[in-house]
Amino acid sequence: MDSTQVLNVMRAYFAGKQPSEVMDSFAQQSPRALLKESLDIVDFVVYLEEELGREIDMGQVGNALFAESFTDLAAEVSRILSEG
Repeated sequence: MDSTQVLNVMRAYFAGKQPSEVMDSFAQQSPRALLKESLDIVDFVVYLEEELGREIDMGQVGNALFAESFTDLAAEVSRILSEG
């Protein structure tokens, strides 16, 4: 799955949870700005696993959650999925 598809799945998670200003610039938003609590991160990763149909190793994706943007995070998740 390419990074654009992964980004669209990520965007769907936040649809209706974030104001339109945030969603308009979602790709440039910082994951840490929207995933503030550890439970938020867990819920987000579980959602991704369910939607992508693959388990995501938190050890591999953990540092990517500190990426500058969701675009960067989507690229990293896409890379990880392509390896598995």
